[in-house]
Amino acid sequence: MTTIMETSNYWREIPTQAVTPDIDPVVDLVFSIRGRQIPADHAWPLSEAITQVLPWLAQQEQAGIHLIHGAQSSNGWQQPPDDGTIELSARTRFVLRIPSASVDAARVLTGQTLDISGYSIDLLQARVRALLPLTTILARHVRAGDSGDTESAFLEDAVNWLSDLSITPRKMLCGRAHRLNAPQGAILTRSLLLAELTPRESTLLQQQGLGQGRLMGFGLFMPYKSIDAVYEARPNIND
Repeated sequence: MTTIMETSNYWREIPTQAVTPDIDPVVDLVFSIRGRQIPADHAWPLSEAITQVLPWLAQQEQAGIHLIHGAQSSNGWQQPPDDGTIELSARTRFVLRIPSASVDAARVLTGQTLDISGYSIDLLQARVRALLPLTTILARHVRAGDSGDTESAFLEDAVNWLSDLSITPRKMLCGRAHRLNAPQGAILTRSLLLAELTPRESTLLQQQGLGQGRLMGFGLFMPYKSIDAVYEARPNIND
């Protein structure tokens, strides 16, 4: 017997106008990688490894370090257990989100070997990928606010964060919680899918991110072609 993934949703039918700030173009720098495994909980060690090579990322408000995901990520929504490992393949990529003006400076990562909690990965050749303004976008991890320990509280926080960008969400889905380790203690995150955005809003959110922790992979949205996979059968997992 199959079960349907439990999510909280936020559904509105309200037209809105988004105000896009005057910001530099942002792109993804996509690296091929070589390695066998990494821990699923690698937000902190990956951030440390990358910022040691590129310390200037901390001064780039639009910079973000995407977490690495393997085949078991199920189109970006379903993820391995936080204490598990991710199997890497020839198709696995590491992605750095940066202003286009910083691409050449970031290419020094090519040829670097990263130590991720005792697992080694090599960063190989890189290519630039433009952000796609699709109307549905997904962030695998958004850092929950102080009150975001429940799905309803998290969605309320997300509405407030979006309001700061002059965006009124129409449709949102929130996934289960993840607790990732960092020196300051466990960090609570949730996945967040937004649908029926305008192309302008989609681009703005991909450029700006949502919430805190972009250099740990939090709040970084990627285009999502369909919301159907959100409802694929999966084991029932409690928060």
